[in-house]
Amino acid sequence: MLNETAKKLVDEITKNLAASKESISSSFGELLSLLIDKLQLSQDKKFVFVLLGKTGVGKSSTVNSLLNQEIAPVGKYDATTMEVQEYEHEINGVKCSIIDTPGLCDDIPEKGNNQKYIELIQNQVKQIDLLWFVTRLDDSRVGEDEKKGIQIISEAFTPKVWEHSIIIFTRANKADDYLEELRERTKRIRDEIAKHTGNEIAKHTGNEIANKIPSVAVDNKSQTTPDGKRWLEELYTQVFITMSERGAIPFLMATAPRINKTQSNKPNRDPNWTFYNQSKFTNQDKEDKDNEFNANDFIFNGIQKELIKKKLIEVIPALAAAGASAGAVVGGPIGAAIGGIVGAAVGSIFYFFS
Repeated sequence: MLNETAKKLVDEITKNLAASKESISSSFGELLSLLIDKLQLSQDKKFVFVLLGKTGVGKSSTVNSLLNQEIAPVGKYDATTMEVQEYEHEINGVKCSIIDTPGLCDDIPEKGNNQKYIELIQNQVKQIDLLWFVTRLDDSRVGEDEKKGIQIISEAFTPKVWEHSIIIFTRANKADDYLEELRERTKRIRDEIAKHTGNEIAKHTGNEIANKIPSVAVDNKSQTTPDGKRWLEELYTQVFITMSERGAIPFLMATAPRINKTQSNKPNRDPNWTFYNQSKFTNQDKEDKDNEFNANDFIFNGIQKELIKKKLIEVIPALAAAGASAGAVVGGPIGAAIGGIVGAAVGSIFYFFS
């Protein structure tokens, strides 16, 4: 339920909108109340990412770049045992868990004991909002260890786990023929996943699930992939639209302040946030800083905004009533008026409807 302060804000904003020249639905106040209520309830929930991939492919670096926090430690080491490592964190008051599976896609002596690991991961992982399959784009094939990892995950959580999954290719700028390798590597991994997502009654189901898994190429040392496109916003978009509805709103709330700052930051105004590893570069020349990859900036294009908007409507159907004029008029002002993480989330949501 809305507190008295929020109710007064909703009433005041609705009256101001009604008095303006903008065409705003008379039921906008009800929508706004419902949205704030939904966000307040979501503050106590969390989102969970499970990472699957060989040790050293860049799983931790990529999730840290997306969330702008050093949540999963980055280290150069060889996996010696199959285990489950959970990193719990809080971003802007929203809880999240990043669960890594070192050894699962690595060549280690323990590899033959699949049932032991299936039981281990079933006991330790109770929620998956998105499964990340992370691999290098410059690897030419799906390794035998990766195939075994796909099999084990499928057996541990049933093939339905792949309905909320994403394929992430790291080291995009190391590819010789970027677009061709992206297409071919995506196909090969989907084909391997499809082997474990069908069933005896309907074998075609495997391909239906696998072919819907999005793939994104990233490079944690560059803002863009070889085709000149920014990858961070594409990663954010595909993560958000693919993850479970349960985790979507908590994820949005955790990242909302960055979305708002991106849209409102003016030229010559210093941002008041820091890239998760930027402290390492504080003594470098300004030219070096300007060239450094900054994971704070979200610059969504029209297609990405539309995809995120569609997902928001799926999660909160009442948002279908929000028109572009409402998004343009109330997005920033109402978010600032409400304040806090809920206000930031409201502002971000209406930004995607503007």
